[in-house]
Amino acid sequence: MTHAYDEMYVEGAMVRMGDMLEYACLDCDYDPDSFWSMFIRSGLARRFEIGDVSVVAGKSGPELAYMVLSKADHRRNFPKAKWREDRSDLYWCGWVLAYYQWDRDVTFSRIWDRISIRMLQKMYPALHEADITKAVDEMDALMKPGEKRSVHSLRLLRGLTQQELADKAHMTVSQLQRVEYGERKTENLSLKTALALAKALGVEVEELG
Repeated sequence: MTHAYDEMYVEGAMVRMGDMLEYACLDCDYDPDSFWSMFIRSGLARRFEIGDVSVVAGKSGPELAYMVLSKADHRRNFPKAKWREDRSDLYWCGWVLAYYQWDRDVTFSRIWDRISIRMLQKMYPALHEADITKAVDEMDALMKPGEKRSVHSLRLLRGLTQQELADKAHMTVSQLQRVEYGERKTENLSLKTALALAKALGVEVEELG
């Protein structure tokens, strides 16, 4: 497989992305998935994907977070990065994401369609000490359309409240609750609503259970 940038930069990119996510969430108090969405929208994700040396090798993790937050959240004041003796699960999430994007040559946006930071955090206990290829295999499985999954379980994996999901899917909370509680089947939703709900959850319509 052809990669966007040389392997010599991969380890550094992984460390920087891990540091970026850890700093933004633990030092700046951002929700992991909210920050990751900003990372993609800011344009910095694209610079990572093409191997822009100024970001994969030329900036520290906190400096990358500054770039994202100043552009996507118009933030100007940032706390000093705290020293941590042990790496957090958030660091591992960023570390794995950088490797997976490089190894599979897929955009961060495409990964985000299928895999949230919270989903990766759930994988951390079992995989953080394993060879990274194990995490890649698990992420490959998540990237493929799979069996039907309940709206409730998908919402929890995405880390969304009922109100947040309802807003994203242009539904009322009561409509969403009827689906989650099994009072209305997803196959009985209008196509427009089903498509919006699937998009909000990062799956295909056929996977909604």
